Amino acid sequence: MMDEELALSLLIHIHRNNSESAIACNDFKVNIMQQFDFVKIGEDTLTIKDVIAYLKSSGGLGQFLSTILREHIVSKEIQVREFCPSDTEVEQFILDFRLQNGIAERGAFEQWLKDNQLSYEKFREQAVKGLNFQKLREQLAQDKIEPFFTKKGSLFDRLVLSRLVVEDSNLATKIAEILRQDTSQFKTLVLEYSIAEDRVLDGRMGVFPREDVPTQLQSELEGKVAGDIVGPVVVDGLSCFFKVDRIIAAELDDSLRREIEDVLFEEWLRGKMQGSNLQILV
Repeated sequence: MMDEELALSLLIHIHRNNSESAIACNDFKVNIMQQFDFVKIGEDTLTIKDVIAYLKSSGGLGQFLSTILREHIVSKEIQVREFCPSDTEVEQFILDFRLQNGIAERGAFEQWLKDNQLSYEKFREQAVKGLNFQKLREQLAQDKIEPFFTKKGSLFDRLVLSRLVVEDSNLATKIAEILRQDTSQFKTLVLEYSIAEDRVLDGRMGVFPREDVPTQLQSELEGKVAGDIVGPVVVDGLSCFFKVDRIIAAELDDSLRREIEDVLFEEWLRGKMQGSNLQILV
């Protein structure tokens, strides 16, 4: 594993994929000589200009530049905030990392360092970077998690859904009329008409975080309560009815706090990226 990869591992979620359109307008430049040797493959040496050309032709340049911009913004922000983690904080961060990666024992840890061609000093340096990033995320989310949950907490609810799937649109119209008059017929109609494999389970699909439900269906389910049925919704050419069996309300526990922290960080980062000017000078 290269140092950069280790940094990403230590930085806990640091930089998820974003669209290339996030690269926009105001203060970051890539300034490097065209003929600077960048990488060697066998006996061939590639310049930075060669690498950029390959990235352009493969369609990977946008994501490459997006990653650079994200790293730069985070690095500059950490510098501005002047975090100074104590030795105790750093050692605890390292211990947590070792426990999470199954290298808590000294022998396993030393072997891991060797496998990754790292000295302990270099590893500790990367750990400090990871800890600073964690502090940045916490500061950005400070006093914002509870208001966010109050306003958008339903996005994290989990839905227990059942479905009825048919191919014929005329049959779908007939089923819709029956359900309009008597929703209790849903299970019977599933057993009689549904072509989905979950028909033998009365159409039960399972539990889904609301945010994982397809956008089209999310809008249909907005404001629905347990027992409500929506449809027919056309999915892949099939007419589908969905029944809300149960809504499991989200609770603001530690796990959800971290998830909201992720969302708030990404919102902040997107805003910073949209206000940046990235230029390729090769």
